Amino acid sequence: MQAKRKPIIIFVVIIMVTGHLLGQVKAAGSLLIPTAGGKKVYKGVITITQAEIEIKCYKKIFRPFNVFDTPRQAKIKFSTAEIEELQINKNTIYIVTKESFSQRYRNIYFIVYKPRYAGLFSTINIKKFAFVFIVDNPADIVPMEKELIKLIGERFRATKG
Repeated sequence: MQAKRKPIIIFVVIIMVTGHLLGQVKAAGSLLIPTAGGKKVYKGVITITQAEIEIKCYKKIFRPFNVFDTPRQAKIKFSTAEIEELQINKNTIYIVTKESFSQRYRNIYFIVYKPRYAGLFSTINIKKFAFVFIVDNPADIVPMEKELIKLIGERFRATKG
């Protein structure tokens, strides 16, 4: 009886450890922030898990919009439940959040337009707010991590429509 239990327990432990290690994307890069004179680049690290996304910058830049009495912070952490879309394109990660979150932090978002088909030959461009994070070394994100990003993005696309 003991001999049968041991391999099963070892197998479960291996799966749990592997799942924990593969369930996270961590990459160094730059967060782009729009300014009046163009875009400004802030070096930082992004960590994406299935539950949350965290962006840490070397400078304290995060503070809710129009809240001037709160101190700035060097990191922002938010739940993936607040994400509307998450995608990776070459070395750039785009994070489109829901309206409530983007209204609180709209000073650090880029405006992107997403085409939506209205009819047979017509499209409507819908304005969205997105974090734009450029990864320094795209080789840091292995194919397994790209699949995690696609999985999180598809999960929220499936719940929308």
